[in-house]
Amino acid sequence: MTRGVILAIIIGLAMVQPVAAQIEVEGFMWLVTPEGEAALGLDGVTGTSVDLETDFGYTDAEIAPGARVLLGDTHQLGFAAFKFGASADSTIEKEISFGDNLFQINEAVSSSFDLTVLQVYYRLNLGPDAFHGGLLAGGEYIGIEAEASSPRLGSASVDANAGMFLVGAFAESELLPFLKLRASGMGGAFEISDIEADYLDLEIAVLAQFPPGIQIGAGYRYIDVSAKDKDHPLDIDLSFKGPAVFAGFAW
Repeated sequence: MTRGVILAIIIGLAMVQPVAAQIEVEGFMWLVTPEGEAALGLDGVTGTSVDLETDFGYTDAEIAPGARVLLGDTHQLGFAAFKFGASADSTIEKEISFGDNLFQINEAVSSSFDLTVLQVYYRLNLGPDAFHGGLLAGGEYIGIEAEASSPRLGSASVDANAGMFLVGAFAESELLPFLKLRASGMGGAFEISDIEADYLDLEIAVLAQFPPGIQIGAGYRYIDVSAKDKDHPLDIDLSFKGPAVFAGFAW
């Protein structure tokens, strides 16, 4: 019975032609606060697990620019990308092995961290403008670059990257003719040999719409990234969250 009801809803939505835009182009600025732990080794030497805030001093939010393009109506092709970068200075309170450097207690350490995310996906968009949504599936590239240095040892850098499949869902609703609410969630997992990675991306936003197709809005985004590489070795569990502003156009 339940399966029949769900099937009937899907068929009913599919029969309603959405009035969504054929093309959407959007840029965003995301005020990101990074949190979590990472252990970054090199050539088989295990790195020390460090907390971004308490050990390396990442306490400030940083701006991450990004863009999103959506093509199509019922069948949509999406592209999205953003790049986050942050740096911090701290006097460490424990011995830290990072890459091929071993930093000592009370040593002044400068560090930087960059995250690049590229996404391409297909969305099945069902329903009218009043309320529409559906499922999405695609792929993603994640690149991580980290560096730590001190006057005594110089710099050490570690980088890692992974590709994975994405699946998720989205929903959008026009609360008023000029106001749109949207929410989405997507995630993926990758596991091959000694490498494991997981990704979760959640977003909610409210956008005002002005003729001729201009959209301006604000929302909140949360991303969680975890990865393990036994050969590197690498072990990270990081989250990135904060408010975002959006501006773009649709037609």
